[in-house]
Amino acid sequence: MQPQSLRLPHSGLTVPHDGYTVTAYKELSTRDGVAFTATLRLNRKIIGTVENDGVGGPDTFHPNHALANAGQQAALETFAAQCTDAEGHTPDVEYVLGDLVIEYQTRRNIARAAKRGNTLLRLMQDHEDGNRPQGWASVTGLLETAQTVAANRGRLRASLLGHTRHAPPPLGWWQLWQADQSRWTDLTDRPAHIPADRY
Repeated sequence: MQPQSLRLPHSGLTVPHDGYTVTAYKELSTRDGVAFTATLRLNRKIIGTVENDGVGGPDTFHPNHALANAGQQAALETFAAQCTDAEGHTPDVEYVLGDLVIEYQTRRNIARAAKRGNTLLRLMQDHEDGNRPQGWASVTGLLETAQTVAANRGRLRASLLGHTRHAPPPLGWWQLWQADQSRWTDLTDRPAHIPADRY
């Protein structure tokens, strides 16, 4: 039985179940952006690919030929309609697909760092619309740090705040991935207008 209404840790997407997962990813830099293809599975079975042509268009789902008429697109749209993003809104299918790709990429980066005895930091940043913050943060940077350094949060925080290159911008803050808790925790202070239970 699949768990109900769970929040994915790296994208902030809340999903009705964890059956949809991305399990492989390949990308190619183009003059307009990054094109990619990723394998999409439902309950561990490959059902198709998530693709982007790298010219500014949306992420799209392409079902396997054998499953093209099996209602996979409709099922994916139903799934997306039951999802909520970090703001509590229902995202379009393309954004759900993008978040599933983010989940895979981040899991892969965490696993690679862990093999070296390290963990990850990520820089979150809200953005302004005119002169007002949007309240919608995104990941703008990643750093890898040793687990032994991460264990001393105070020293790590002071190092980031004291380093010109890594000091967070006014609307930004650093988070630390804690594998023992399977979640991101704030390392530096987040902007006051970003709720503590978001991201």
